[in-house]
Amino acid sequence: METPTGTKSIAIPHLVEMVTASTRLLGALSDLTDDDTRAPSLLAGWTRGHVITHLARNADAFCNLLHWAESGQEHYMYDSQEQRDTDIEAGSGRSAHDLRVDASASAGRLIQAINELDVAHEEKLVARAPGTPTFPAKEIATHRLVELEVHHADLDLGYDRADWSDEFCHLLLDRVMADRTQGPSMVLRSTDTGGHWKYGAPGQGPTIEGRACDLAWWVMGRGDGSELTSDAHVLPELGRWR
Repeated sequence: METPTGTKSIAIPHLVEMVTASTRLLGALSDLTDDDTRAPSLLAGWTRGHVITHLARNADAFCNLLHWAESGQEHYMYDSQEQRDTDIEAGSGRSAHDLRVDASASAGRLIQAINELDVAHEEKLVARAPGTPTFPAKEIATHRLVELEVHHADLDLGYDRADWSDEFCHLLLDRVMADRTQGPSMVLRSTDTGGHWKYGAPGQGPTIEGRACDLAWWVMGRGDGSELTSDAHVLPELGRWR
């Protein structure tokens, strides 16, 4: 897979981290058997094949946004939510070899599209779907980094949230907390990094403490939060993030 140039890496936030995460994920897939890819992932109802297929189609979906930024012709990530789900389901049962080839090829296409993004178009606004918040095209590598790191952990192949960097945990918590437009008030404090996040009305919710990676895992709706503590003695009920 092509690596980004120094100039492009400076212009595109988290591009180097995205390439590193992509390489790490592809390496984790290298020895998987058909039985391995058909085994359950940590996402309810999804096998590892579902997760790998999702990551491949997600890479292509981000290419759609990059082509939008380049051409000016509006093209959201997916034609529809239904088509996205259909494509994931259809691809999930393929052989481990075919899943690996697809994951590698799609990751390569995304790196190429990022490298080809003209500097004049890096600030062009794109969006995941109609009615969702816009963001500049140069932030696509950051969005892809989140997909790679979270879903690598979802694969349950020995790489988990404890392997995330402190920087990534903070990035993820910032994004998840900003995306949650409704829900219980709370304060999150990371005991290992000193991070601090507030959500909802000040003073009207519990303070929840734990490692940054465990806080991030919980606010995404993964796990039961048993590694965390709350001064209210219970954790708020949270829905699944995306």
